[in-house]
Amino acid sequence: MSFSVQLTPDFIPVEPGATTPVSVVVANKSDELDRFELEIEGVDPEWTAVPVPTFVVEALEVHSEKIFFKPSRTSESLAGNYPFVVRVRSLVTGESKTVQAILQVKPFNHITMEINPKKGHYSVWRKKNDFSVIVVNLGNTEHKLQLIGNDPEDTCAYEFESEQVTVGPGHQKEIEFVANPASKSLLTSGRLIGFSITGRSIDHPSVVSTAQAQLEQRPFVTATSLIATTLVAVVIGLWLLMMPKPLQIKNFSVSPQQVQRGQTISISWVTSQADLVKVYAGSESLYEGPLNSNVVTYTPTADGDVNFRIIASKEGHEKRDDVHVNVKEPPSSPDPEILALSAKPERVKLGSSFELDFALNDAVTKAVLEPISQTLDPALSRIEITPTRPGEIQYTVSATNKDGKTVKRSISVTVYEESDATIIAFTPSNVNVPLSIGKVSMSWQVNDAVRVELSSDAGVTQTVDPSGSQDVPVTAKTIFTLTAYDAKGRKTSQSRTVNVIKDVPPPVTTGPGGPPNGDTGGTGTTGGTTTSTTAGTTGR
Repeated sequence: MSFSVQLTPDFIPVEPGATTPVSVVVANKSDELDRFELEIEGVDPEWTAVPVPTFVVEALEVHSEKIFFKPSRTSESLAGNYPFVVRVRSLVTGESKTVQAILQVKPFNHITMEINPKKGHYSVWRKKNDFSVIVVNLGNTEHKLQLIGNDPEDTCAYEFESEQVTVGPGHQKEIEFVANPASKSLLTSGRLIGFSITGRSIDHPSVVSTAQAQLEQRPFVTATSLIATTLVAVVIGLWLLMMPKPLQIKNFSVSPQQVQRGQTISISWVTSQADLVKVYAGSESLYEGPLNSNVVTYTPTADGDVNFRIIASKEGHEKRDDVHVNVKEPPSSPDPEILALSAKPERVKLGSSFELDFALNDAVTKAVLEPISQTLDPALSRIEITPTRPGEIQYTVSATNKDGKTVKRSISVTVYEESDATIIAFTPSNVNVPLSIGKVSMSWQVNDAVRVELSSDAGVTQTVDPSGSQDVPVTAKTIFTLTAYDAKGRKTSQSRTVNVIKDVPPPVTTGPGGPPNGDTGGTGTTGGTTTSTTAGTTGR
């Protein structure tokens, strides 16, 4: 029995929190029904689901089963490529086969920030206001953030322990900073300064998080004015405490506002006094919860305008804001091309190497050489290959662009095995043998041979010593072949051709008495002139 397994596709991108199906195709090539067991190895079992781990495939039938991948949308589902193996085992024969693939966990971003304490104060006696900002990375990729302090009137100056901070997935960092009024005067009136600290990813500028705090600037006052001010402050404070705080949408940002289909959009907001915040992309809900500041992402799958809306509500009151984003179709990639493919040499001895020259256009992002499954660097133009088996081998280059379009081009290389035996000499005593002689002497010398054969096209084959000579009768043109075999049975041979020619008789001289022996053939004599007659010799 036998069967084959195919995984479609073998490169599987998946969004954390989403479920992606993959087809496993099993072809039963035997003449009997078989039962198979399906397993996934190499990835977290919590990321996979096999609805039907065992199934039956009829004889000579092809059967397809679905497996599912769903990494959780948590920081533990780190973005990256995860090689895995799908193993299919016959429960009848025990035969097991595997197919390899790669699971690509896509990145998602979620950065939150908080300032501690929420409020500080500055006065003549207090020259320094120490704060700390806590950055939490709830996404699955590392981010390097640039920290920036800001207030509406540019009143404060900010000094960070470090203006850049790197936060890994699931980690948090605390960075200390100082916020002080830029203007330091004894006559400055007291006021409350609201400021924010923004963290923006250096590698992904659309990933932004903001935290807010306050700085109270206290004036230099007398005891009387201090008491009066205190009483007024108490009254104002009580009034502020009793006055209901308004519901506000302080910031609703969508970045970028012109994107291509498939590009990630970052949506951030800052609200005040909201019990419930809802964020939509068209009719699709992106967030519904109590957070007054947060960042979510959205990846459009169609072209056109997308309306992003935020609705902040409290005790039946609502505030809304809308932002429109134009989604365009991404430009198509050029077709991949294999500009050149050649082998030098195209005939090579087993164990030796040859050079494969190739040229790919700039649209190629992935190239693979079969049947050796070697990945080619599109930036290179030559690799060295050492064949491992004899015969004619067809090498095929598959070139793919970023859209997945593939072209192929092949070239054949002949790999031969060479015998250890060598024929040093193989010569006849004469290549043109007169018919009257009828034989020729063949001489030879062979090294590293375990058996030597001397044969002719007349059908005669005999085993001879590695070195020697032998007289062989010839009556017509004959081709002699010397074949030497090494210890592995590999042979090498040489051939020599011996021609048989007719004999040429000596000239015949006639005297005054006429032809000798009464011969009247040939040409007669006149006035004692000698005449030569050449007669053909027939073969024996």
